[in-house]
Amino acid sequence: MYMVNKKSVPTPAILRKFSFFASFSKDQLEEITENAPRISLKTNMVVFRQGERSTTMYLILKGGVKIEREDETGEIFSVGQLSEYQVFGELAMLSKEPRQATVTTIKNTELLAIDRSMMLDIIRKSAPEEILEIFSILSDQIRAANDREFKDTLSRRTLEAQMEVEKQQALTQMVAGVAHEINTPLGIINTAVSIMARDLAAPVEVTAQRAADIAESLELMRKNVERAHRLVQDFKKVSVSQLTDKRELFDISEVIEETVELIMVSLKLSRIQVEFQNKLNSEQSKWLGYRGFLSQVLINLLTNVERYVYPHDVGGAVDVIIRLEDDKRYCLIIRDYGRGISKENQARVFEPFFTTGRPIGGTGLGLAVVHNLVINALKGEIKLKSNEGKGTEFIVTFPRVISE
Repeated sequence: MYMVNKKSVPTPAILRKFSFFASFSKDQLEEITENAPRISLKTNMVVFRQGERSTTMYLILKGGVKIEREDETGEIFSVGQLSEYQVFGELAMLSKEPRQATVTTIKNTELLAIDRSMMLDIIRKSAPEEILEIFSILSDQIRAANDREFKDTLSRRTLEAQMEVEKQQALTQMVAGVAHEINTPLGIINTAVSIMARDLAAPVEVTAQRAADIAESLELMRKNVERAHRLVQDFKKVSVSQLTDKRELFDISEVIEETVELIMVSLKLSRIQVEFQNKLNSEQSKWLGYRGFLSQVLINLLTNVERYVYPHDVGGAVDVIIRLEDDKRYCLIIRDYGRGISKENQARVFEPFFTTGRPIGGTGLGLAVVHNLVINALKGEIKLKSNEGKGTEFIVTFPRVISE
């Protein structure tokens, strides 16, 4: 519910700060200031929703709004933000079509509302030259809005496609790592089988010592078969979950542990040691969410450590911690003790295509993918704490029950 502020009336001079009204006459502006209601809205209040029918345009006198649109798949994406002395809603005012987006305030905001009937009344009283000028301004506003929407949509689609490529590259890297790692237990099994085959081929009496040697070889084979099986199963869980968006009830501690163990196949080649600290009991570990999204967040954050945090071939320590933030939210912390991030770069680390690692193959999408998944898929938030030379913490908080 918004408040109509009748006492506070904008002056024609204020309206001239809007490019939309730059060429309006003094009489036209005075008519608007005398008749257009001034609306006061608090933060996070909806001005109008996508699909609603309304013929009112709005002028932002103070504050700001965000514009979001829901696409045909139900995904909500940001179109942009507007601030003081900008205008929105002019297309619906002219066409009387349903709103194309949802507009919400991002701070305490004051708007001036101009409806279709008021604008038509102004036009009727205007000279032909003034009418042409008004329509020229409206045409420019609509063209600019359409251009902005086209560029935003193109940018979003490009980012989505490249994020998908990034995700597939992470899976490819894991395939290579698992293939390399699984060679070790398979090699041990092969050696043990060869030794047993050689010993059993000789017609020698089975002594206690010989039986003990065979039992030792069998136990070695069993352990390495289990190791290979666990690697394959962990990879299967993580890789399949990356390709589906199914919400299920999981043990979140197991999901994290399996993902860490799998990514460690790659990390240990760079001498990265990961310690998983589980601060949840069995009841607290029950999570209704998306395994694949959480695994992708963790993989990208740990891959980021591998690429940028420690000097090549030196390695270092990483802590992965899961605990309760409160009764309704988890807190996942990924902490390293490496080079840290400069203050000027901290504000940009989640921006798509921003990277300081372009010379070593960085795309600038790893953390952008993380930010997108945390905000949109896990319905949470992510914060960064970093000191140069001392290390970095990524703090991810998200609900224990994620809504569909």
